[in-house]
Amino acid sequence: MRHSTASAHSPIAAVRALPRVDLWPRIGVTLAAALALLVFCGSARGASPDDGIPAPGRHFALGTRVWAPLSPQETEILNSHYACVITPLLDARVRAAIAGPDLYLYRSILGAWDSSSHFDWDFIDAHEEMFEHAAGERILTHWDSWLMDPGDQVPADAPDALDHWVNYFALTAAEQVRSHDYDGLFVDSANHVLFPNAVEGQMPDDYSDTVWHDARKASLDFIKQTLPDKLVIFNGLHTGGGAEQSLPLTDGGMWEVFALSPESGEYLGIKAWYEAISLTERNSAERRIALIARAPGLVHAPEMRVFLVGSYLLVSAPQVYFAVVDADVDDGASLQYFPEYSVDLGDPLGPMEIVDESYAMRRFSGGLVLVNPGESESIFYELDRDYQRVVPVGGGAIADDGAWEGSLDYESVPAGLFELPPVSAAILRVP
Repeated sequence: MRHSTASAHSPIAAVRALPRVDLWPRIGVTLAAALALLVFCGSARGASPDDGIPAPGRHFALGTRVWAPLSPQETEILNSHYACVITPLLDARVRAAIAGPDLYLYRSILGAWDSSSHFDWDFIDAHEEMFEHAAGERILTHWDSWLMDPGDQVPADAPDALDHWVNYFALTAAEQVRSHDYDGLFVDSANHVLFPNAVEGQMPDDYSDTVWHDARKASLDFIKQTLPDKLVIFNGLHTGGGAEQSLPLTDGGMWEVFALSPESGEYLGIKAWYEAISLTERNSAERRIALIARAPGLVHAPEMRVFLVGSYLLVSAPQVYFAVVDADVDDGASLQYFPEYSVDLGDPLGPMEIVDESYAMRRFSGGLVLVNPGESESIFYELDRDYQRVVPVGGGAIADDGAWEGSLDYESVPAGLFELPPVSAAILRVP
């Protein structure tokens, strides 16, 4: 038996009737070069070392970045607790150290930096047709990279193929991936629409959403054809613009801004939440989908983390990947881990259920997950038995020596009417 406060115009029903929202202009430009270094591509593997950090539960596929050298203790944890790592570093020592997770090379397709070692800047700089222009001048992005033309592409067998941006990007990145035996390529900033705040309002001459979308889609198709034997995942699902249409052309995509604003930590609303969850559910059987939640203060906000993890558990599957990142402690040189990752509710008994067009739930052999994404009303659910509610304590950055503090507590919840406030979740375990 279920009860809720849902009205005739319930939250999820209202969301389903709304047009799609593009998050990029709403949240402003994120720290894409940093955040996009997170990617997810498989379930965690290997036994947990004797480091006091509980292994992830069966529902979690965790990933992180390697942006700086790790200590031996961190490397051991990385190889046992995480399933995938992405790095901008092209280094045989990285390949040798990563023995458990899949390893992806990070490269950005939106812009090129004159100070980066990712590509040969002198070569790129000599080919003006690779760049986008406004009034005849190159365009500098918010990240201090030069905006590249997503439509500068010719057939792969053209004699001047390397003189064009998409060809150069695909062929050069493919050679880098193969030469160091990385497992795949992560294509950052592959947004299918260009927003003015990404280029400080200086849009390219004759810009068109349709032309940009078609060019980005064609470029991702070309990149995957160049790397048929490796995985190719792109970042940009959260920016809209028809990015979902590129999923069948690649191995997967990332929704980089899940549920919360990376800058303020503000909840982005039920519409944005539902779009991310429904896209994930639609595509997870065939493609890898990554959900990333990054915001300040999450180490000290266990209730919000439970909401994020509970939302992920609604759609968790072998190809659905997830991470929570506290922006306040995200220094790019340490791993982050939270105790709720160790939750194990047993096998899922079916897909997510939307109840009374108001809230979501999913049943497992050893528990139940309830999520209220609404912003104003509590929901009520009739529990048919006693449960233990997961209450995380601690978590956050892992120290260089492998030290970490975190644990799970459990709160008894009796059978009967259970209240769940707005923007919250309950992860309930069978005692």
